[in-house]
Amino acid sequence: MWKQMSRMAVFFLLIFALGSLAAAQVLNIAIPQDPDSFDPIQTVAAATSEVAFNIYEGLVKATPDGGVEGALATHWTVDQGGTKYTFYLREAYFHDGRPVRAADVVNSLNRARDPELAVRAGELSMIKEIRELEKAVEIELHEPHGAFIYALTEIYASIYPEGAEGLSRQPIGTGPYYLSEWRPNQHLELSRFDQHWSGQKPYFQQAVFLIIPDENSMVLNLKAGRVQLIPRLEVSVLHQVQGNAGIKVQASPMNLVQLFAVNNARPPFDDLRVRRALALGLNREEILLGAAWGEGAILDSALSPAMAGFYNNNLSDVNPYDPKRAKELLREAGQEGLRFTLTLPANYPLHVQTGELAAQQWEQLGLEVDLEIVEWGTWLERVYTQRDYDVSIIGLAGRLDPHAILVRYTTGNSRNFFNFSNSRYDELIELGLRAEGEERRAIYLEAQEILARELPGVFVMDPPQLAAMEEGIQGWLSYPTYVVDVAALYK
Repeated sequence: MWKQMSRMAVFFLLIFALGSLAAAQVLNIAIPQDPDSFDPIQTVAAATSEVAFNIYEGLVKATPDGGVEGALATHWTVDQGGTKYTFYLREAYFHDGRPVRAADVVNSLNRARDPELAVRAGELSMIKEIRELEKAVEIELHEPHGAFIYALTEIYASIYPEGAEGLSRQPIGTGPYYLSEWRPNQHLELSRFDQHWSGQKPYFQQAVFLIIPDENSMVLNLKAGRVQLIPRLEVSVLHQVQGNAGIKVQASPMNLVQLFAVNNARPPFDDLRVRRALALGLNREEILLGAAWGEGAILDSALSPAMAGFYNNNLSDVNPYDPKRAKELLREAGQEGLRFTLTLPANYPLHVQTGELAAQQWEQLGLEVDLEIVEWGTWLERVYTQRDYDVSIIGLAGRLDPHAILVRYTTGNSRNFFNFSNSRYDELIELGLRAEGEERRAIYLEAQEILARELPGVFVMDPPQLAAMEEGIQGWLSYPTYVVDVAALYK
């Protein structure tokens, strides 16, 4: 208890000190954890993209409506075969003053697709070759790839100077802000980059991202004026700000898939009957009410309803709440008294609360659930990277194109920490890249049905994104990806 109080005291002292900077040109933003690494090819945490969106840019970038527009490329063309993209570069400068060259683009993207260097190299495996042209870059694909242009909006496709070192802690990008100070577990200070290629200067000269793991502390500091923005307010504390003069809350779909990940390679979870018992024993309506105050949407799929054009809304009967059938399946599998560990990431209260409720429901089936709450770094290392877990819970951030979400469940994918494998599913994901229109939609509907029936994990909900902010803050933009667009904000 004393340790917790001491941590809170540190947060208050830190924020009080930074509060003295809070003139009209400084925006204080509360986030729950540090980025993992600002090296674009090493990061895996969505929380890093949230900050890095303001620092790095790629050839293209996402728009709030889910589209793609030029960033370091003014425009691009595609040949008739759909395999050669030519990106024409604008005049732009890196934060260290160097001009952006075609060689920088070629180097950055080649590093991003190098399996010896990049943790998500597979995401750009569709690229055959990248060629440097005069004020342009040509990217040739092995074959037409429907999701390629969307992949270039991801953080791993960010552009930085050739030969740059130490990017994990000292990023060098072209975005409207640069990282001027980082005190781990305390704050990140971003300063306005006045030489941005757009010619426009953001309203806020500085944006300070304060690391405040406790959601109640976030709210207290927002009320006291020491924080002006909480981009992702936990729904459990929404009641603390509703009706407060001087504070407003903007809600939008988060395009996030919260799910219980199940280690499909670890007995007895390699038995579908056990995985299905976990799914049928979960009362998600009760969890939505208890963990998210009834806000958000229950999920039956690996996509969010926010992706309306591809979401399969006919899966609600696949895994209905049926504890009687769940017990029968456990008995058939010889696992009536199964004991397992449920690993929860400490810095995400929604996931912890969801996990605690689920554990109670599974224990009603006769299962023994050991709750293990770990720090975020431990979760990333042990669950995501080493895949050393039984069952865990996480929220998978949305993307602009369904392929980028669904490909993670394919056999051998670097992000497939479920260890899930299904040959028909793998085939569908490949087909989806070459299909268009209704044919592509039908492919992804079938793929989602396979996931619902084969259960790499148990899908729970898409919670709402609640952005709580000082009444005077204007310009908030909600993206279907995990970002905070500081340059759009003003007072």
